[in-house]
Amino acid sequence: MSHLVVNSILPANFYNSLIIDHDATDKAEHVDLKQKHIPSLFKLLTKHGVADVVEIHLLHRHFTLQDGEALVHRTLDIPGSGDLPRIRVDIAKAVNCSESIKSSLVPLLWMASPDGTLAAYEYGFQEDTAGATPRRIATEVSPKTWDSLAREFAAYVHSVGIADLVSLKDKSCVTGGEYVVPDMRVLFRVPKESINLQQGSDMLQSGWQLGAAETDAGLPECTDGHVTKTRQTTGGTVAHYHKTTEDGIDAFNEKEVAPLYTNAMWSAAKSGEFWAMGGGLVDPVA
Repeated sequence: MSHLVVNSILPANFYNSLIIDHDATDKAEHVDLKQKHIPSLFKLLTKHGVADVVEIHLLHRHFTLQDGEALVHRTLDIPGSGDLPRIRVDIAKAVNCSESIKSSLVPLLWMASPDGTLAAYEYGFQEDTAGATPRRIATEVSPKTWDSLAREFAAYVHSVGIADLVSLKDKSCVTGGEYVVPDMRVLFRVPKESINLQQGSDMLQSGWQLGAAETDAGLPECTDGHVTKTRQTTGGTVAHYHKTTEDGIDAFNEKEVAPLYTNAMWSAAKSGEFWAMGGGLVDPVA
């Protein structure tokens, strides 16, 4: 089995069985995941020489998927102009994956399977001709290394009962701020240095780097507007969330993330051209 080629996407019912984000955080704290197990998993990555390309991640989901859908990531690299700086944001969206799209997907996050393999559960697009999507660095890992890593990683997490809480993530993902819009089933990531966390946030850890009650009956519902989650990485990945009664792009706090980012993210998420395979990107800040 290749861990770097998409032969078929994970079935929606299996993806929907993953623990929802805040519940995964609560369970991780209950089993003392960070203190008891993350150091051992760090050593495992170092042993296999993949610590520079793969990081430990909290296995969780944000959305409910339908049959044939997958959560797919794509990165915007927007050149600066005039007084506007160059920006880089990552968008992950629930996408209906036709056969033509599957051929352009590359695994981005993996969970441990009971048979000792790694199963991809979220994906990225391969680099396009416009260069908007960075090369996924985990593709630098040889199949032999992946196989040995998979066996040891799966054996460890299953033996200590944390297979439903820990996964691996390609470090080419933009790390920093993660903003989730349930109604659109899309999340945005903004680089850490461009985020100014505001007071009153409840901090949640969702990933780590070296050195540092929803049902499946339907889509998640926003009972009080959008839920906004933010992740900040400083020798570890931290998330906080708050609710807002604002809708759409107004749900983002300008004190926390500059409109330059939110305009780019919102335009890209709504753009059919952005997600069309073989099509060019629209100007996200136009």
